[in-house]
Amino acid sequence: MVMRKILLVALAAAAMVSCSENEEFENGSTVNRIQFGTVVKTGTKALVATTENFSAFTVSAYKTTDVMGPTVQLSTGFMDDVEVTKPSAEWQYAGNYYWPISGKLQFFATSPAQTLDITTAAGYPNFDYTVKAVADQEDLVAANVIDQVKSESAISLPFQHLLTQVNFTIKGEVADFIYTVSKLVIKGAKDKATFTFDGSSTVGAWSDLAASASGVTYEYAGSPVSVTPTTAEPDASAAFETSGNALFMLMPQDDLTGVTLDVTYTAAPKDKSSEYTWNDTKVVTLTGSWGMGKNIRYTLTLTNNATPIKFTPKVDTWTDATGTFTGL
Repeated sequence: MVMRKILLVALAAAAMVSCSENEEFENGSTVNRIQFGTVVKTGTKALVATTENFSAFTVSAYKTTDVMGPTVQLSTGFMDDVEVTKPSAEWQYAGNYYWPISGKLQFFATSPAQTLDITTAAGYPNFDYTVKAVADQEDLVAANVIDQVKSESAISLPFQHLLTQVNFTIKGEVADFIYTVSKLVIKGAKDKATFTFDGSSTVGAWSDLAASASGVTYEYAGSPVSVTPTTAEPDASAAFETSGNALFMLMPQDDLTGVTLDVTYTAAPKDKSSEYTWNDTKVVTLTGSWGMGKNIRYTLTLTNNATPIKFTPKVDTWTDATGTFTGL
Protein backbone atom coordinates (compact mmCIF):
# COMPACT_ATOMS: atom_id res chain seq x y z
CA MET A 1 0.00 0.00 0.00
CA VAL A 2 1.33 3.40 -0.94
CA MET A 3 0.54 6.34 1.33
CA ARG A 4 -0.41 9.21 -0.98
CA LYS A 5 -0.77 12.21 1.33
CA ILE A 6 1.20 15.16 0.00
CA LEU A 7 3.04 17.36 2.50
CA LEU A 8 3.95 20.92 1.63
CA VAL A 9 6.71 22.86 3.39
CA ALA A 10 7.63 26.45 2.56
CA LEU A 11 11.38 27.07 2.58
CA ALA A 12 13.67 30.04 2.00
CA ALA A 13 17.25 28.82 1.52
CA ALA A 14 20.60 30.60 1.69
CA ALA A 15 24.28 29.59 2.01
CA MET A 16 27.87 30.59 1.19
CA VAL A 17 28.88 30.64 -2.50
CA SER A 18 32.33 29.67 -3.71
CA CYS A 19 34.51 32.57 -4.94
CA SER A 20 35.11 30.88 -8.30
CA GLU A 21 31.45 31.41 -9.20
CA ASN A 22 31.08 35.01 -8.06
CA GLU A 23 31.57 36.49 -11.52
CA GLU A 24 28.56 34.54 -12.74
CA PHE A 25 26.13 36.21 -10.35
CA GLU A 26 23.93 39.24 -10.56
CA ASN A 27 23.74 41.62 -7.62
CA GLY A 28 22.87 39.96 -4.34
CA SER A 29 19.26 41.06 -4.04
CA THR A 30 16.59 39.05 -2.29
CA VAL A 31 14.83 38.58 -5.62
CA ASN A 32 17.84 36.71 -7.07
CA ARG A 33 18.46 34.47 -4.08
CA ILE A 34 17.80 30.77 -4.66
CA GLN A 35 14.75 29.60 -2.72
CA PHE A 36 13.31 26.16 -2.15
CA GLY A 37 9.99 24.58 -1.35
CA THR A 38 9.74 20.94 -0.28
CA VAL A 39 7.19 18.20 -0.89
CA VAL A 40 7.39 14.96 1.08
CA LYS A 41 5.53 12.05 -0.48
CA THR A 42 4.42 9.91 2.43
CA GLY A 43 4.73 6.36 2.12
CA THR A 44 7.46 1.03 15.39
CA LYS A 45 10.64 2.14 15.42
CA ALA A 46 11.57 4.31 12.48
CA LEU A 47 9.85 7.70 12.42
CA VAL A 48 8.02 8.35 9.14
CA ALA A 49 8.64 11.81 7.68
CA THR A 50 5.60 14.10 7.79
CA THR A 51 4.96 17.82 7.50
CA GLU A 52 5.13 18.14 11.27
CA ASN A 53 8.40 16.29 11.85
CA PHE A 54 10.38 16.89 8.65
CA SER A 55 13.01 19.24 10.03
CA ALA A 56 16.27 18.90 8.07
CA PHE A 57 17.77 17.97 4.72
CA THR A 58 21.04 18.44 2.85
CA VAL A 59 21.14 19.80 -0.69
CA SER A 60 23.83 20.10 -3.36
CA ALA A 61 23.52 22.03 -6.62
CA TYR A 62 25.81 21.57 -9.62
CA LYS A 63 26.16 24.17 -12.37
CA THR A 64 26.25 22.83 -15.93
CA THR A 65 26.28 24.31 -19.42
CA ASP A 66 24.20 21.53 -20.96
CA VAL A 67 20.96 19.92 -19.85
CA MET A 68 21.46 17.10 -17.37
CA GLY A 69 22.07 13.66 -18.84
CA PRO A 70 24.14 10.48 -18.52
CA THR A 71 27.19 12.02 -20.22
CA VAL A 72 27.27 15.28 -18.25
CA GLN A 73 30.16 15.46 -15.79
CA LEU A 74 29.16 17.22 -12.60
CA SER A 75 31.66 19.12 -10.49
CA THR A 76 31.64 20.62 -7.01
CA GLY A 77 32.05 24.27 -6.14
CA PHE A 78 28.58 25.76 -6.49
CA MET A 79 26.43 24.50 -3.61
CA ASP A 80 27.96 21.56 -1.78
CA ASP A 81 26.21 19.65 1.03
CA VAL A 82 24.29 22.62 2.37
CA GLU A 83 22.37 21.72 5.51
CA VAL A 84 18.89 23.22 5.76
CA THR A 85 17.06 23.05 9.09
CA LYS A 86 13.83 24.22 10.64
CA PRO A 87 14.60 25.18 14.25
CA SER A 88 11.36 27.15 14.51
CA ALA A 89 8.65 28.25 12.10
CA GLU A 90 11.04 29.12 9.26
CA TRP A 91 13.53 27.02 7.32
CA GLN A 92 17.07 28.33 7.66
CA TYR A 93 20.61 27.83 6.44
CA ALA A 94 23.81 29.82 6.68
CA GLY A 95 24.93 32.35 4.08
CA ASN A 96 23.42 33.14 0.67
CA TYR A 97 23.29 31.54 -2.78
CA TYR A 98 22.15 33.44 -5.87
CA TRP A 99 21.08 32.51 -9.36
CA PRO A 100 23.90 32.65 -11.96
CA ILE A 101 23.33 34.68 -15.12
CA SER A 102 24.03 31.71 -17.40
CA GLY A 103 24.01 27.93 -17.23
CA LYS A 104 21.70 25.47 -15.55
CA LEU A 105 21.52 24.23 -11.97
CA GLN A 106 21.05 20.57 -11.01
CA PHE A 107 19.69 20.09 -7.48
CA PHE A 108 19.96 16.86 -5.44
CA ALA A 109 18.87 16.55 -1.81
CA THR A 110 18.76 13.82 0.83
CA SER A 111 17.55 13.41 4.38
CA PRO A 112 19.32 12.17 6.41
CA ALA A 113 22.40 13.49 4.61
CA GLN A 114 24.20 11.07 2.28
CA THR A 115 27.60 11.32 0.58
CA LEU A 116 26.95 11.86 -3.13
CA ASP A 117 29.40 10.38 -5.64
CA ILE A 118 29.82 12.49 -8.79
CA THR A 119 33.41 11.55 -9.64
CA THR A 120 33.32 7.80 -10.31
CA ALA A 121 31.34 8.27 -13.52
CA ALA A 122 29.62 10.98 -15.53
CA GLY A 123 25.91 11.49 -15.16
CA TYR A 124 23.64 11.54 -12.15
CA PRO A 125 24.97 11.35 -8.56
CA ASN A 126 24.68 8.16 -6.54
CA PHE A 127 25.30 7.01 -2.99
CA ASP A 128 25.74 3.71 -1.17
CA TYR A 129 23.43 2.84 1.70
CA THR A 130 23.19 0.03 4.24
CA VAL A 131 20.06 -0.41 6.34
CA LYS A 132 20.78 0.19 9.99
CA ALA A 133 19.98 -1.91 13.03
CA VAL A 134 16.32 -1.71 14.07
CA ALA A 135 16.88 0.76 16.90
CA ASP A 136 18.62 3.18 14.48
CA GLN A 137 16.49 2.77 11.38
CA GLU A 138 15.38 5.93 9.58
CA ASP A 139 13.03 7.16 6.88
CA LEU A 140 15.47 7.90 4.06
CA VAL A 141 14.10 10.45 1.57
CA ALA A 142 15.59 12.16 -1.47
CA ALA A 143 14.66 14.72 -4.11
CA ASN A 144 16.05 16.01 -7.41
CA VAL A 145 15.19 18.93 -9.66
CA ILE A 146 17.21 19.39 -12.84
CA ASP A 147 17.93 22.00 -15.51
CA GLN A 148 16.81 24.95 -13.42
CA VAL A 149 17.43 28.53 -14.59
CA LYS A 150 16.98 31.86 -12.87
CA SER A 151 13.55 32.20 -11.31
CA GLU A 152 11.90 34.38 -8.73
CA SER A 153 9.77 31.43 -7.67
CA ALA A 154 10.85 28.92 -5.05
CA ILE A 155 12.16 25.60 -6.35
CA SER A 156 9.93 22.72 -5.27
CA LEU A 157 11.93 19.72 -4.07
CA PRO A 158 9.65 16.65 -4.18
CA PHE A 159 11.09 14.24 -1.62
CA GLN A 160 10.45 10.55 -2.23
CA HIS A 161 10.68 7.76 0.36
CA LEU A 162 13.50 5.45 -0.72
CA LEU A 163 13.03 2.50 1.66
CA THR A 164 10.15 0.12 2.39
CA GLN A 165 8.06 0.03 5.53
CA VAL A 166 7.47 -3.56 6.68
CA ASN A 167 4.81 -3.86 9.38
CA PHE A 168 3.00 -6.77 11.02
CA THR A 169 -0.47 -7.34 12.46
CA ILE A 170 -1.56 -10.44 14.39
CA LYS A 171 -4.90 -12.22 14.59
CA GLY A 172 -5.93 -15.41 16.34
CA GLU A 173 -7.42 -18.45 14.64
CA VAL A 174 -9.63 -19.65 17.51
CA ALA A 175 -11.86 -17.45 19.65
CA ASP A 176 -11.42 -17.11 23.40
CA PHE A 177 -7.68 -17.74 23.29
CA ILE A 178 -5.01 -15.21 24.17
CA TYR A 179 -2.22 -15.03 21.58
CA THR A 180 0.91 -13.13 22.67
CA VAL A 181 3.90 -12.48 20.40
CA SER A 182 7.15 -11.73 22.23
CA LYS A 183 9.57 -11.62 19.30
CA LEU A 184 9.71 -11.22 15.52
CA VAL A 185 12.91 -11.84 13.55
CA ILE A 186 13.30 -11.19 9.80
CA LYS A 187 16.05 -13.26 8.21
CA GLY A 188 17.49 -13.41 4.70
CA ALA A 189 16.68 -9.86 3.57
CA LYS A 190 19.31 -7.96 1.58
CA ASP A 191 20.33 -4.73 3.26
CA LYS A 192 22.86 -2.91 1.05
CA ALA A 193 22.53 -1.18 -2.34
CA THR A 194 23.47 1.86 -4.43
CA PHE A 195 20.90 4.56 -5.16
CA THR A 196 21.28 6.58 -8.36
CA PHE A 197 19.29 9.74 -9.06
CA ASP A 198 17.65 10.00 -12.47
CA GLY A 199 16.04 13.45 -12.59
CA SER A 200 12.50 12.04 -12.65
CA SER A 201 9.60 12.50 -10.25
CA THR A 202 10.39 9.10 -8.74
CA VAL A 203 13.91 10.47 -8.04
CA GLY A 204 15.88 7.35 -9.01
CA ALA A 205 16.37 3.66 -8.39
CA TRP A 206 18.38 1.13 -6.37
CA SER A 207 20.95 -1.21 -7.89
CA ASP A 208 23.62 -3.70 -6.81
CA LEU A 209 21.40 -5.14 -4.06
CA ALA A 210 23.35 -7.38 -1.68
CA ALA A 211 23.77 -8.55 1.88
CA SER A 212 26.35 -6.52 3.80
CA ALA A 213 27.28 -9.57 5.90
CA SER A 214 26.29 -13.17 6.43
CA GLY A 215 23.29 -13.76 8.63
CA VAL A 216 21.88 -10.23 8.79
CA THR A 217 18.68 -10.19 10.86
CA TYR A 218 16.14 -7.60 11.99
CA GLU A 219 14.52 -8.28 15.34
CA TYR A 220 11.55 -6.89 17.23
CA ALA A 221 11.88 -7.77 20.90
CA GLY A 222 9.97 -4.91 22.46
CA SER A 223 6.86 -5.12 24.58
CA PRO A 224 4.84 -8.28 23.85
CA VAL A 225 1.77 -7.76 21.67
CA SER A 226 -1.42 -9.70 22.42
CA VAL A 227 -4.77 -10.28 20.78
CA THR A 228 -7.84 -12.11 22.08
CA PRO A 229 -10.49 -12.88 19.47
CA THR A 230 -13.96 -13.62 20.73
CA THR A 231 -17.10 -15.09 19.26
CA ALA A 232 -18.48 -11.55 19.01
CA GLU A 233 -15.25 -10.19 17.54
CA PRO A 234 -13.48 -13.06 15.74
CA ASP A 235 -11.37 -10.73 13.56
CA ALA A 236 -9.79 -8.80 16.42
CA SER A 237 -6.25 -7.75 15.54
CA ALA A 238 -3.24 -5.93 16.97
CA ALA A 239 -0.37 -4.09 15.25
CA PHE A 240 3.22 -3.80 16.44
CA GLU A 241 4.14 -0.30 15.27
CA THR A 242 3.09 2.86 17.07
CA SER A 243 1.32 5.73 15.34
CA GLY A 244 3.56 7.60 12.91
CA ASN A 245 6.28 4.96 12.99
CA ALA A 246 7.33 1.90 11.01
CA LEU A 247 8.22 -1.37 12.72
CA PHE A 248 10.96 -2.08 10.16
CA MET A 249 12.39 0.28 7.50
CA LEU A 250 14.13 -2.03 5.02
CA MET A 251 15.82 -2.10 1.63
CA PRO A 252 13.38 -2.41 -1.31
CA GLN A 253 13.63 -5.78 -3.08
CA ASP A 254 11.43 -7.52 -5.62
CA ASP A 255 12.71 -11.03 -4.95
CA LEU A 256 12.00 -12.26 -1.43
CA THR A 257 13.32 -15.77 -2.03
CA GLY A 258 14.85 -16.98 1.20
CA VAL A 259 13.34 -14.21 3.36
CA THR A 260 11.68 -15.65 6.46
CA LEU A 261 10.09 -14.49 9.68
CA ASP A 262 10.53 -16.20 13.04
CA VAL A 263 7.46 -15.67 15.22
CA THR A 264 7.81 -16.48 18.91
CA TYR A 265 4.46 -16.57 20.67
CA THR A 266 2.23 -18.23 23.21
CA ALA A 267 -1.40 -19.30 23.03
CA ALA A 268 -3.64 -20.09 25.97
CA PRO A 269 -7.36 -20.16 26.82
CA LYS A 270 -8.33 -16.73 28.10
CA ASP A 271 -9.75 -18.22 31.31
CA LYS A 272 -6.51 -20.17 31.91
CA SER A 273 -3.91 -17.78 30.55
CA SER A 274 -0.96 -19.60 32.11
CA GLU A 275 -1.92 -22.97 30.64
CA TYR A 276 -0.25 -22.67 27.26
CA THR A 277 -1.28 -24.75 24.31
CA TRP A 278 1.64 -23.23 22.36
CA ASN A 279 4.86 -21.67 23.64
CA ASP A 280 7.49 -21.76 20.90
CA THR A 281 8.69 -20.26 17.59
CA LYS A 282 7.26 -20.82 14.13
CA VAL A 283 8.93 -19.89 10.83
CA VAL A 284 6.93 -18.09 8.14
CA THR A 285 8.08 -17.56 4.54
CA LEU A 286 7.50 -13.95 3.48
CA THR A 287 6.15 -13.46 -0.04
CA GLY A 288 5.39 -10.61 -2.41
CA SER A 289 7.80 -7.75 -3.10
CA TRP A 290 9.01 -4.69 -1.19
CA GLY A 291 8.65 -1.70 -3.47
CA MET A 292 10.42 1.60 -2.87
CA GLY A 293 8.18 3.99 -0.93
CA LYS A 294 5.64 1.25 -0.15
CA ASN A 295 4.13 0.37 3.22
CA ILE A 296 3.91 -3.43 3.35
CA ARG A 297 1.76 -5.03 6.02
CA TYR A 298 1.69 -8.75 6.75
CA THR A 299 -1.23 -10.12 8.79
CA LEU A 300 -0.25 -13.20 10.77
CA THR A 301 -3.05 -15.54 11.77
CA LEU A 302 -1.77 -17.46 14.78
CA THR A 303 -2.92 -20.98 15.57
CA ASN A 304 -3.36 -22.26 19.12
CA ASN A 305 -2.14 -25.81 18.41
CA ALA A 306 -4.58 -26.90 21.07
CA THR A 307 -5.55 -30.55 21.34
CA PRO A 308 -8.72 -30.82 23.41
CA ILE A 309 -8.64 -33.30 26.29
CA LYS A 310 -11.07 -36.07 25.46
CA PHE A 311 -12.40 -38.90 27.61
CA THR A 312 -13.61 -42.33 26.54
CA PRO A 313 -15.13 -43.89 29.64
CA LYS A 314 -15.23 -47.62 30.07
CA VAL A 315 -16.98 -49.25 32.99
CA ASP A 316 -15.84 -52.72 33.85
CA THR A 317 -18.52 -55.37 34.30
CA TRP A 318 -19.37 -56.58 37.72
CA THR A 319 -17.64 -59.73 38.86
CA ASP A 320 -19.78 -62.17 40.73
CA ALA A 321 -18.39 -63.71 43.87
CA THR A 322 -19.86 -66.40 46.17
CA GLY A 323 -19.28 -66.93 49.85
CA THR A 324 -19.54 -69.96 52.17
CA PHE A 325 -20.89 -69.49 55.64
CA THR A 326 -20.87 -72.01 58.41
CA GLY A 327 -22.13 -72.12 61.96
CA LEU A 328 -25.64 -70.97 61.25
